[in-house]
Amino acid sequence: MRASTLLRSVAITVALGVLAGASAGTIATFADPSPSGAEPLFLLDGFSFTGEWTKPGLTLVMPITSQVYPNATFQMTPLTWNGTTGLSGGTLTFYDASQTLVLQIDFDAAWYFGPFGFGSSDLAGQAVTMSGPGVPGGLYEEAFAFSFANQRTTPTGFTWTASFTSSAIPEPTSLLLLGLGLGQLVRRRVR
Repeated sequence: MRASTLLRSVAITVALGVLAGASAGTIATFADPSPSGAEPLFLLDGFSFTGEWTKPGLTLVMPITSQVYPNATFQMTPLTWNGTTGLSGGTLTFYDASQTLVLQIDFDAAWYFGPFGFGSSDLAGQAVTMSGPGVPGGLYEEAFAFSFANQRTTPTGFTWTASFTSSAIPEPTSLLLLGLGLGQLVRRRVR
């Protein structure tokens, strides 16, 4: 293969990778506002899974709009635990310090992933839609995850503290273009 053809294929692949990466990124995130575990964010009580933070200390960062919300709060509708790893769908709502809606996340289902080795456990949503003033235009088929820490046993379940990240994942069209670019590079390389 000629060097100019290889360089052109690499340039196309890199350009497609940049295009795919442009639609990916962090929408909102916060660090654990209760690292000591004294103030849990989530509670599993029997088959009901609930979560909220209504105290000062949570700083919601939204890189998508370059906004920072000190003393933000959040609430999650109660989810139903199926006894293994699955949870029902629900809604997460984030508010600024004046209780004005900043971000709403709706999801059809969620999965709980227990710790493996020394890792934390996580809760991740499926079929996620993000909307609200913090997400102009809304986002669909996205992802979010809570990373749990400081698990404590209660008489009927557990409590956790958590950190949070929500992301816009690359749209299928961008991933397809990236795959086609890589396929073209491999095809030319084989010739």
